[in-house]
Amino acid sequence: MDPWFDFICVICLAGLFLAAAGCLYRIIVGPQAADRAIAFDTLALNLVGIICLLCIHWQSTLYFDAVWILMLVGFLGSAAIARYLERGRVF
Repeated sequence: MDPWFDFICVICLAGLFLAAAGCLYRIIVGPQAADRAIAFDTLALNLVGIICLLCIHWQSTLYFDAVWILMLVGFLGSAAIARYLERGRVF
C-alpha cells in the first residue's frame, strides 16, 4: 500500500476519533435531552466512518456487516429518542 494513502487514512481516523470524543462529551454534559439525542446519532455515524476507514486501510471486507448493524441501531435509537421527546412515550 502507498505510504501517502496510509498517512491520509491515519489523519482521517484521528479526525473521526476527535469528532467521536466531542460527541461523547456532548452526550455526557449535554444540557438537554435533544442535544444528547443528536450527539448519539452523530456518534453512530462517526463509528461507522471509523469502521469503514479501517476496512479500507486493512484492505478487508470483514467488518462491513458491523457497519450495517451499527447504522440500523443508530437510526432506530435516534428515531425512538425523537419520538419519546415528542410524545413522552415510545409506543
